[in-house]
Formats: sequence, C-alpha cells, structure tokens
Amino acid sequence: MRFLFAVVLFALVPLAANAEPLRIVGETKYKPHSLVRLRAEGVDAKAALLWRVHPSKGVERATTPRGVLEFAAHPGNYEVELLAIRTVGDSLQVDEARVTVEIEQCQPVPPTPPAPPKPDPKPPGGGKLDPAGALGRIRFGNAGCTATVIGPRRPDGRWDVLTAAHCVSDVGQRGTLTLKDGRSLGLRVVAHHKTPDVAWCVTEEEVADLPYALIAAKNPEPGTAIWHMGYGVDRPGNREDGTVVERENGQGQLRMNLSVSSGDSGGGIFRSDTNELVSVVCCTSGMGRKVSMWGCSAEVAQRTRPKAADAEEVWTPVPIPLRPWPGDLDDEWQPVPIPIRVAK
Repeated sequence: MRFLFAVVLFALVPLAANAEPLRIVGETKYKPHSLVRLRAEGVDAKAALLWRVHPSKGVERATTPRGVLEFAAHPGNYEVELLAIRTVGDSLQVDEARVTVEIEQCQPVPPTPPAPPKPDPKPPGGGKLDPAGALGRIRFGNAGCTATVIGPRRPDGRWDVLTAAHCVSDVGQRGTLTLKDGRSLGLRVVAHHKTPDVAWCVTEEEVADLPYALIAAKNPEPGTAIWHMGYGVDRPGNREDGTVVERENGQGQLRMNLSVSSGDSGGGIFRSDTNELVSVVCCTSGMGRKVSMWGCSAEVAQRTRPKAADAEEVWTPVPIPLRPWPGDLDDEWQPVPIPIRVAK
C-alpha cells in the first residue's frame, strides 16, 4: 500500500523543467541481509523530500541524513519512489523519481555432512578361534593349574586369561602361561573373586597369534553336553565329556558331572555343540569319573571380565619362539588340588 508521510493542502502543478532532473542514485541489486542505501540527486535545497517503498511490509527504515534512504527488507523486488515538493507562488511543484531495487533470495545452505562416527575401540585383530588350543598350564610360584586364553584380544594387544581364584593368591601376582604349542607368556592377575572362585589374568606380552576361546552369552540349560581339557595329574591334556546338572546357584556357579583331577582347576569347560566356554573348573565332590563338579557360570565370567585399557599409540607384536610341548611335568610344577565339596 502506498502512502504519503506528509499531508499536502495545496494544489499540485505540473512538473517544472529543472536544469538538473531529480534522480535516485545507488546500487539496485543487493545480497541477502544487506542494507539498501540510496541517495537523491538534483534536489532543490528548499524542497521537502518524501521517500516511499512498495511493498512496505517488513521494511525497516533507518534514520538518515536528508536526501538519503536506507532500509532493510526481506528478499524480493521493491519499488522506491522519491517526491521532491516545493512551493512556487501559491502552488506546489512536485518532482518525482523511481527506481526498482532487488534483494536477492537467500541461497540454501548445503546441509553440514554428519561427522564421521567415532571408531569403536576394537582389538588389533589376530589370533585364531581354537578352544582346545587356548587351554594352557599356568604356574604361580610352584602352584600349577589350567587356564584359558579368552578372545577377542584387548585393544592394547594383550590377552585376557581366565582361571579359578583358588589357583592364584591375589591381584598383582605374577606367573606364567604355557600353551600346548610350547609358547610361554608372562601373566599378571588383574581380578580375583573368591566367590564364585574366578580370577582374570592378562598376558605381559603383546602377542598377535594366540589361540583363543569365546565365552557364551547365556548360561547353558541342565542336560547340555559339555567337555573340558586340563592339565591334571591323571591324564594331562586329555578331553573329558560330561553334562550340566543344575542351573546357576546363589554363588554364581553351575553344577556339572565331569571327570576332573588335581591340576585341572581353572580350566575352561565348553558346550559340545558350539565350543563356547560356559564354566571353569572350581571344586568337586571327589576325584574320579563323572563326579559332581561346580564352576563359575558363563554370565558371571562375562560380568567379572576386566575392562581393557585404551589402545597404545604404538603396538608391536612380540614373536615368541616355539618349542615342543614337554611330555612330562617338570618337578617344580605342583598341581593344585581341586577343593572337595559335598554334593547336596
């Protein structure tokens, strides 16, 4: 809507010829969010000036000196009109100038690409899923037990090793792990739980190619077929088969029927169908064939597994020389007796 900013009570007369015509000077094309600035030229010093902008909706005008128009508006085309009004005798003389100003449309801002997801801390890889090969003989002092290398490998290149708590004394104790392929690794105890008789160790070396086992996500049901291999005094490294008898009890242990002997303590017990670790040899009702035996459940082992440290900036796998697996136990290694418990 056009409107005048002043009320004129005189009759208008035709435009008089000026030596210098009235005109509007300035840029006619502006970027978005720019301030439009125009000025009048050819203006009589005694004339009253009237600026009009159409359309006027959304136009924000600034206070400016005489003869200057500044305004901000939304993108679009605007017609700017300038009237110069002066008296000539008893009449009014009106000079008029017009110009069209364009404010460009805003260019759509391209969406910011989403930041790449942070990489999940993953082990450096390596190793081979081999539950039987993951079982090894551990020694802390002269005490000997069985333990299992658990995968996947830690981000720092080391490996978690699972055994029974009664095979080690406490957190910080150091010992060794000897695998079936003859390699020996240093161990350090990092978690120790007397109940349900489970302990976690970490290898001292950063080894790329150890055999490992995986822990089952859920506990097995009674009747599930199981097997284990340990380094007991009766038949070291021999596979024994059995079954799960009872679900996890209040101490976080499963009850199984399995043949075990001293030295088998801490060894992994696996499902026969998936070869996933479901328990660890902890205590028994007696030595011999198919006795009642208890061990921490898979879910307890998962919960007690220590969190791995952050990955180191430089990781160099340490090669370990291979040597034949000794046929006989050395004199310094004494198998730890499995605790005896009365079956109820």
